[in-house]
Amino acid sequence: MKRTHDILCSLLATDLTWARVAHVDKLTWVSRGLSLTGFAIAAYLTTVYLRHVPPLCGTSGGCVTVQHSPYAHVAGIPLPILGLVGYTALFVTACLPGQRARTAGMLCTLLAITASVVLIYIELNVIHAICIWCFASATCALSHVIINSTRYVRGEPHRNNATAIRRRQPPHVKLAHHM
Repeated sequence: MKRTHDILCSLLATDLTWARVAHVDKLTWVSRGLSLTGFAIAAYLTTVYLRHVPPLCGTSGGCVTVQHSPYAHVAGIPLPILGLVGYTALFVTACLPGQRARTAGMLCTLLAITASVVLIYIELNVIHAICIWCFASATCALSHVIINSTRYVRGEPHRNNATAIRRRQPPHVKLAHHM
């Protein structure tokens, strides 16, 4: 176990401790939340795909059309399973500290938004059906672009600054006492 920890620390070029994973800035928590939301969507779509049941889709029925289209799998792999892998990777990179993890997260984000744009294009222009679950996943991917781009450009926040910001109090105003 210690060896695995040392290898991860070496790959990430940072110290990997529970405190560094748990005590992070708000953008990192938002990225983790988006990843879990996307994962939940992909898990639901994977479940209905593998059980061969129609997803809940409102009145449009577009989800069933998309689910049964020839574009619902790539190389025999159902797209929702690829979504599970992608959102898992986004979550893991948001949990790891350091700029290398942020770079990996940014690459995953670019893959996710590219896949989402292509799939939405296919839904609108080839299949002529709209899946609300696919749009929800694309919204998560787009939100990841905004959040992870900010995290990537900003880099790792300095621990002292983050602590100081959390503890910042409004400045005390000294009042002159008049007698």
